Amino acid sequence: MREVEKAAAKSGAPFLAANAPLAEARVRWSQGFAALTRLAGLDAALASAKSGAETAFDASAFSRLKAERDALRRAIRTGAIWDDEAGS
Repeated sequence: MREVEKAAAKSGAPFLAANAPLAEARVRWSQGFAALTRLAGLDAALASAKSGAETAFDASAFSRLKAERDALRRAIRTGAIWDDEAGS
């Protein structure tokens, strides 16, 4: 919860707006939570791959995961995740 609050404050989350309708605030909060959950999953997958826990290292899959993780981090940091009106 704290991570969602911190990311929301940094990125200008629409659900923090005092005049946001409750239904929209809930959808946007869920969108932020999903983004942070996805980011945590990507971090965990990359850490597992780096640690050698996987028997076969797939460099192209690792690169794709890292690119997705980095793009998601940027989107959260800059507030771009809120640009998508439909949610994540």
